Amino acid sequence: MDAWNALTGLLAVLCLFNLVLTYGVVRRLRALSRAGADSPATVSGRVDEFAVTAVDGTAVGRADLAPGTVLGFFSPGCPPCAALLPRFVGAVRTAGLPAAAVLAVVMPGEDPAEARKYARELAGVATVVVGEQARAVSAACGVQGFPAVCVIGADGRIREADGDLSALGRRPAGVA
Repeated sequence: MDAWNALTGLLAVLCLFNLVLTYGVVRRLRALSRAGADSPATVSGRVDEFAVTAVDGTAVGRADLAPGTVLGFFSPGCPPCAALLPRFVGAVRTAGLPAAAVLAVVMPGEDPAEARKYARELAGVATVVVGEQARAVSAACGVQGFPAVCVIGADGRIREADGDLSALGRRPAGVA
């Protein structure tokens, strides 16, 4: 009987140890999640082929992304996206970029009305892609989180824009 008591005690200690480790992992994941909420999302260095139709009926594909094209990726329901949206629109206007030189990608969200609101706000300054079409563009660009703002470089590869969006008005090196 003493062996059973010892085994039960050992099992209880192991369970308690496991519980403490799990608690530590959960705390660490929460801390990383909070820290990552304000950090910029990442995109891949290249754009794969895609072909979509913008909300205005314009066909958009990889070949349409000339050097200097600005891409903005937004997801309705994402607080950092909501905070960035007016800054993005303002930065594009300040840079004087034509709507054809800006591609805004609005992912489908839980609330279609919010996605339509994003699309309306972006429509004056960008070619806007929404819904499943947006998923295709996002996948082609390797977007790893939202919001993401990037610029197509002279080499045709994606480079991330500055967090303050100051890079939006600058042409990549080698582009007239």
